[in-house]
Amino acid sequence: MTYDDMILRGPDEPHQIGTEDGDTCGRYPEPDEDEPRGYKRKPCGGEMRYHKDTSCTCHESNPCRDCMAEPLTCGTCGEEA
Repeated sequence: MTYDDMILRGPDEPHQIGTEDGDTCGRYPEPDEDEPRGYKRKPCGGEMRYHKDTSCTCHESNPCRDCMAEPLTCGTCGEEA
């Protein structure tokens, strides 16, 4: 392997973000100008969930129309998928 091949290859495991109900969020927070130089942010550890209300009928047919109308959101950071 040459030096150029080593530099141009991607990471071994791509960073995965949550796109399904129950997945870990994995999104990084927005950059903050007050962070110290070289600060390494950690991905969000929250869980992606649909907002459930009383009109949910997922027990009859999963996923129901009401759940599909609501966006998939992270319970910790509030990001939407």
